[in-house]
Amino acid sequence: MSKAIMDLTELLERVENDRELIRDLLLIFKEEFPRHLQALRDAVDSMDGEKVAAEAHTMKGMLSTLSATSAASAAARLEQLGRNRKVCEFQEAYAAFENISKKLLLQLDTCMAEVGG
Repeated sequence: MSKAIMDLTELLERVENDRELIRDLLLIFKEEFPRHLQALRDAVDSMDGEKVAAEAHTMKGMLSTLSATSAASAAARLEQLGRNRKVCEFQEAYAAFENISKKLLLQLDTCMAEVGG
């Protein structure tokens, strides 16, 4: 398996080993993330810096909560590009974010199994 995108050990420590809470967080994330990813895609496609920054900021928070540091960093990059209206860099940054997001989504099922789901 490729390098983990989400640090389950860190997440367990953060929630004092509350596996039920982690399972709930992962379920909510799996439900909400696709909608936010599509909203970000739409903002990138429309070259709307304000919307890119806002949506990327939301996703950065979601990812940070799950100890998905590299994905959160990719979202932070998009947020900064949006704030600075660097529209010429949106597509490349979004592609990198989408790639890491796909890997994270694959890892979620494994993590859910590990926490008892």
